[in-house]
Amino acid sequence: MEFIDKLNAATENKYDFLRISKLNLDVGSKSLSLVFLLPQNIDEDKFGIEDKKTVEDFCRAQVPETFSLKIVFTVNYINTEAVARQVLNFISAKYSTIMSQMDNSLTEVKIREGKITIDLFVYSTVEFFCKNSGFADKLSKFIYNQNCIDKVVVNINVCKRIDAKEVLEERQDVKYVDTGEIDIIGNYHYMIGKDIIKKPRYIEKYKKELDGVCVCGSVKDLKRINIIDKTSPDRKIKKVLFKFVISDTTGSMDCLYFAKLRKPKKGEKESSTCLDMLKDGDDVIIFGNYRHSDFSDKNELMIVKLALCKINYEGLEKRRDDIKKANKIKIFASPKKYEADMSESLLDIMGHCDYIMNNDFIVFDLETTGLSVDTDKIVEIGAVKMEKGKIVEYYNTLIDPQMHIPEGASDKNHIYDEDVKNSPYIEDVFEFFINYCKGYKLIAHNGMGFDFKVIRRESDRLGIPFTNELIDSLTEARNILPHNRRHSLEALCNHYGIINRQAHRAYEDAEATAKVFVKLMDDKYRKDVE
Repeated sequence: MEFIDKLNAATENKYDFLRISKLNLDVGSKSLSLVFLLPQNIDEDKFGIEDKKTVEDFCRAQVPETFSLKIVFTVNYINTEAVARQVLNFISAKYSTIMSQMDNSLTEVKIREGKITIDLFVYSTVEFFCKNSGFADKLSKFIYNQNCIDKVVVNINVCKRIDAKEVLEERQDVKYVDTGEIDIIGNYHYMIGKDIIKKPRYIEKYKKELDGVCVCGSVKDLKRINIIDKTSPDRKIKKVLFKFVISDTTGSMDCLYFAKLRKPKKGEKESSTCLDMLKDGDDVIIFGNYRHSDFSDKNELMIVKLALCKINYEGLEKRRDDIKKANKIKIFASPKKYEADMSESLLDIMGHCDYIMNNDFIVFDLETTGLSVDTDKIVEIGAVKMEKGKIVEYYNTLIDPQMHIPEGASDKNHIYDEDVKNSPYIEDVFEFFINYCKGYKLIAHNGMGFDFKVIRRESDRLGIPFTNELIDSLTEARNILPHNRRHSLEALCNHYGIINRQAHRAYEDAEATAKVFVKLMDDKYRKDVE
């Protein structure tokens, strides 16, 4: 018989409203501690000082006199959120299989007139088990024991499988537009660096500090500021600071570049810089790092690469007009050809192991609203397709989770509510992504611990089969590099000298994972040969 049942029997159910929140009997230290819960509106007449003494005397009688006794009485404040957390904690701890086969977003808790009603929604795969295994009774008893309530009822409901095609057909008011990338007419004419791979995005998208920004626009307010070498006796010009603003009609951005002086060529009298030919009105595409300047006290784009180009402003204006007219907007991304600088891509080096050369892989990464594989939602999918040791294609899409993205998640992945408001729902893109991956070995870093579980959860929820061979690059790294202390993606990139251009964003992490995986397999199979 449970402790509370013994108390009720000894007091003729006078205190049947009490619940025990915590009970700790420590034989080693000879102590008993209890926390009793009292109903929220109980008065002194029903449970006063004498009643507390009666309960304490009963508890004292349950243990030897040598034991110390500590008892606390606290009021039980019941609310739907607290009960919902108790429900999820119980199911995740005791019934993990059910947890993966239920839609937590539909869980409903009602508290009315001394009664808690819990509606759970599970998929048909576990319906029979939930209704015939005593699961509902055990959950009901657990919640009853956690709260001062007269009765707890648990209802098991069956989720309707979501038909992705049907969902799309129902959204007749959705206008689908492109990804927000700006079209460039013709070729780039490089002034700084070479091979800008990223597509330029609207300037208005960049409101916070971020590395790896790619934008384009028209130059205005161009200034050239000579920086004098104060240590030089004749005060020669050391560098030239170029400052200007670019605008793409969605917004503007301050840009900076410190240009080194070139030695005069034959026939030239003065030194020159790479930006001498730049002038107001030029269209440029820029890749750089958007950072706060203590000097100007505002964000400025530090230029890494710059090229002259021709922007399709007519197409941009038409697209933005379409967006304004649309009732709802969903931005659907499609796979794109992967083009990387040979010096940046470790995958273009020939001579990889047979395993890499003879198999095809898709490496992917998810960004989510949190770290729970059971409840947190996808906000970004990034993937790279690798064939014969080379990345040939990439796919990247933001996802609207239909909820507020917690600040903790946004601080890590830099994805905010504003970023996803025009993005598709997971139901819109999940079937495409699964079909995109068919026939490929699927790789993720810590996939077995997180990404694969989240994909399988959505696969079960949407009724879309997910049958790929799965490879966790974290598991492989631990086996191949057992002497390394850390095997995070960041640590492995450092180990192999790989640059992750923007950590904690799905596409960039997937690209870095692909490069790490190739190096891991080269190490693994070279060791086998040796």
